[in-house]
Parts: sequence; structure tokens; C-alpha cells
Amino acid sequence: IGSTTGMYIYNISNPGSPQQEGKFAHVQSCDPVIADEKYAYVTLRTGTNCGGVDNRLEVLDIADVKNPALLNRYDLNNPHGLSKSGNFLFVCDGDAGLRVFNAKDVNNLELITTIEGINAYDVIAMNYIALVVTNDGLYQYWYADPNNIQLLSKINLTKP
Repeated sequence: IGSTTGMYIYNISNPGSPQQEGKFAHVQSCDPVIADEKYAYVTLRTGTNCGGVDNRLEVLDIADVKNPALLNRYDLNNPHGLSKSGNFLFVCDGDAGLRVFNAKDVNNLELITTIEGINAYDVIAMNYIALVVTNDGLYQYWYADPNNIQLLSKINLTKP
């Protein structure tokens, strides 16, 4: 669970009574987080009501859920939501677009590509389809070839 002061790990084996297992504290900031079996990925950003003085992605080792450990930090422009599918890590980086990383080696994330020209806030990636929420719409991308990501469709959204 991401919070403004850290990332929390809960045991939900008894869904009616979740138990906190671990915590990783960070500077005050908005904190989207995703995790897989071994690692948690946390984005911290400035320009929000949460405070925040850093714009970065943090990768945590969560093998020991009671003691998550920082593995690496990656500076970004203004990261928001993120998603992971296989070894592909998608990070919405605000008006810098959508960044796609090869996350096979979490100690050395490799930027594969950046989709520019969109102000990306959130992403859900699965089965080679990435749904990206932006300030002007919902974009659908095909990422089977991460070096040649294709826009499949866009639904325009306007504010009332």
C-alpha cells in the first residue's frame, strides 16, 4: 500500500483482519506502488498536495516482507501511475509521456522507449495491451514489440 510517508506491506491471509508485515519509509510524497513476487516499484513526485521534493522511481527488494530494502533509484520528470507485465515496466511520467523499461535486471533498468506527446497519469498493461490514462483521453497501445509500440485506439475525454 502506498502512502504519503511510505510503502506498507500487509498480510491478507485473513481478509477480515489484514496485518501489517513491513514498511519502507520515504520522504513525504504521493506514492503509487505496484509489486510482483520479489520487488516493489514506487513512484514519488512533486507538484501535489502530498508535498514531495523528489521525482523518482524507487525499486525495493521485498523478499523479506518485514524488512523491505531499497535497491535503486531512478530520476524521472514527474512520475505517476505504473504497471508491470513480464519484464516490461511502464511508468507514466506526466507531460514527459509514458516510459517503458526492461525490468529484467532491477538493479539496472533499461529504458526501451518513451511515448511522447501525451501527459500520462496511469497505466494498466496486460497481454501486450497497455491502457494509458492521459489528460485528454484513454489510449490503447500494442506492445508485443516494445521497440515499435503501436497506438491502437484513443477515446477523447474532455472536462465538463
